Amino acid sequence: MSSSSEGRTRFAPSLPAEANWALRWVCTNNPFYVVSAGLFLAGLWLSFGDPEQAEDTWALMVGLAGYTLLLAGTAVLLIRYARVWDDARTVLLLVVLMFLATSVTFDRVIVFDARFPERMLIPGYVYNLLGFVLAIAVSEMVLRGVGLALPWRYRLPYYLLLALFFLYPLMLTPYLTDPRGQALMWGLFGFSSAAALIFLTLLPAVWRGSDVVGQNGSPWPWPLYPWALFGLLALAVPARAILLCYSMHLIDVRDLYEVTFGPYFLVPFGLVLTVLLLEAGLISQREGLIGAALTMPVGLVGMTLIGHRSDPIYELFLRMFTDQLGADPVYCTLVATAGFYAYAALRRVAWSVEALTATLVVLTCVDPVILKSDHFVSPQPAPLIAVATLLLGIGIWRKQSWRCLLGALGLIAGVTISIAADPGMAPYRWWIAVHLVLLTLLVLGAA
Repeated sequence: MSSSSEGRTRFAPSLPAEANWALRWVCTNNPFYVVSAGLFLAGLWLSFGDPEQAEDTWALMVGLAGYTLLLAGTAVLLIRYARVWDDARTVLLLVVLMFLATSVTFDRVIVFDARFPERMLIPGYVYNLLGFVLAIAVSEMVLRGVGLALPWRYRLPYYLLLALFFLYPLMLTPYLTDPRGQALMWGLFGFSSAAALIFLTLLPAVWRGSDVVGQNGSPWPWPLYPWALFGLLALAVPARAILLCYSMHLIDVRDLYEVTFGPYFLVPFGLVLTVLLLEAGLISQREGLIGAALTMPVGLVGMTLIGHRSDPIYELFLRMFTDQLGADPVYCTLVATAGFYAYAALRRVAWSVEALTATLVVLTCVDPVILKSDHFVSPQPAPLIAVATLLLGIGIWRKQSWRCLLGALGLIAGVTISIAADPGMAPYRWWIAVHLVLLTLLVLGAA
């Protein structure tokens, strides 16, 4: 070994394992790509973000397109020549983020165009159409340039989601002149539902598992590729739903932050993600994923109970939602949750029947307009009897005494509530219930 090599070895600093890991993470993942992209977007928006100036708007579009092409070219160079896949992963996700940023940038231009069409040299929707075409072209260029395989089971949902982000605001333009109209408000609510329908098209890919992208042309294993892409898009859906309500719904209010959006807007999208997670757990036989899928609907119900405000425009749509659907978001979410657990029961998921039973029991005690009444109602006998009969039938079929006991007790409770409504039999309801409980215990014990 030469003296210079010995000197470098002798004076090389020894770092702890945690420091080595952090240094390696910074070098390979390079978060400064994200920082630089954020600073570039902020500077571009401050420089050319005035919708009243058509020239500034065009310069903003050119700047976004140029930076997106620069990132895409960087990703191709990093993979084809430097073979730096970790850096390239960050840059590729940044390219998709630039697509999404472009889709939200021109909302103000579209609204301004709808309000004052005589002042615009270029219609606002042209920028979104150009952005959509650019997103498709750059995506295909990158996939072909780096040799990444993205089968149609993934590519079709990806392009549908890009179309949703870019074209959905254009569908709202005919209704922008009536900001308090039902069409615009339901359109704002429907964005997350449309995203949910598109995410359902990922079910064929989930059912195939890793077979579809086993040889994808990269060192990234499944599910890191391509589910990291759809994870990013899933995170962008709630953000886009909020921004859509803020930027596309200009109302003459004192507080500019009064918007129609509420957390319950995201319930349809959350339910679809729950279905995808359940199917992924069943295909991969991972109990953790299945358990998370069975727990997520509880969180969705909780979302409908939070975030309520006294904003006039928020309360206007909440009343509209309740009046037209006959129930508020809490009750509708409970019904949808029961449907999900019924689907899980058909898929023979463990504990799904119990979860369905608990949900139906809650439905018997919840007022359809609980957000307005703010109290529980007396249990309804008919749904309770139906739930108890289901549980009793499953217990008899599977020969499980505890299910039979719960089902029988539920039936007794339903009969007792029914008797209480009859003035002639009401004084005897508790005696009847006690004797039915004793009879149930004797029959179950003998069986």
